[in-house]
Amino acid sequence: MISLLALLIVSCKNETKQETTPIGEISEIPAPQPIKKKDLSPEQMERLSSVMSQLMLNQEVKKFASYCVTAGITDMLANEKGPFTIFGPTSQAFENLTPENRTFYSSQANKKNLEEMLKSHIVEGMINLNALTETMGKSGKTTLKTMAGTTLTITKSGENLVVSTDKDRKGQIVRSDILGSNGVVYVVDGVLRVH
Repeated sequence: MISLLALLIVSCKNETKQETTPIGEISEIPAPQPIKKKDLSPEQMERLSSVMSQLMLNQEVKKFASYCVTAGITDMLANEKGPFTIFGPTSQAFENLTPENRTFYSSQANKKNLEEMLKSHIVEGMINLNALTETMGKSGKTTLKTMAGTTLTITKSGENLVVSTDKDRKGQIVRSDILGSNGVVYVVDGVLRVH
């Protein structure tokens, strides 16, 4: 009986030893697999370099890009072939609007007016700085029709180019030829249309 009891105690101790694994024998964690790069399609590449992407990447026109998102025209500027020429007002130009105008364009109820205001800064066609100055010719002046149906007049003023409207709104071009896959962006220091 005593030998049977001793045998049981020894076998229990052996089982305990087998159940616990010594620290040195822990199996290694498999190394993480490298992430495979996915090749982008030509359409995806164009979208990544579209005029909408250029607007979103440029800090000077951050508010204009934000308004494009609110108005729902990002899909047009990112995915459509265009080409588009955008005269994007600086964020500071929007800050310089009256509080009433800023509130008006920030309201969801005025989304259609916001879209019209934004389209008053967009011209269909690719007009880089070289093409723009060529169309001005000796007169130093040219006009462009916007997507909203308004007319922009670009005039040479010394070394600068000024964009104005028939409503006496104007802004100077402070940056030009920000090229995208479906157009070009100009940065203007004034909002060219308000309600």
